[in-house]
Amino acid sequence: MPDPYVTRAPRAEDIPTLAAIADATLFPGEMLADMIAPALAGQGDDLWRVVTRDDTPVGFAFVQPEAMTDRTWNLRAIATDPDFHGGGAGTALLAAVEAALAGARLLVIDTTQLPDQARARRFYAARGCGHVATIPDFFGPGEDKVTFVKALT
Repeated sequence: MPDPYVTRAPRAEDIPTLAAIADATLFPGEMLADMIAPALAGQGDDLWRVVTRDDTPVGFAFVQPEAMTDRTWNLRAIATDPDFHGGGAGTALLAAVEAALAGARLLVIDTTQLPDQARARRFYAARGCGHVATIPDFFGPGEDKVTFVKALT
């Protein structure tokens, strides 16, 4: 059976759909247009990937190189439409990011310890990402930074 998901670079016409996904899952959707603009213009080093089903965007991932490191990238955001959670779209996105980062050494992923991030922590652990650190109160009082890493080479 063929994979129902296709990953690709983002397009300007994806922004409204991706903003709605961001709004439902990660951050205010109105932030997305400014975040993705350099990538759409072919500027900068940021990497964005979109996952589609039947040519409709159902998720996105955004990674940036970490300054002053040896080929280390940070997964800043990965999100799928809640209707597609558990269906393989996130796995397809993460695999696409890893493939696009050929030659990269390490992928860093930050979450929190809060209950609404439990699914994300399980997702990363199930895909070979190791929990390496927890920094108490990093994001604010009572909100720890929980960091995972995945070796890419």
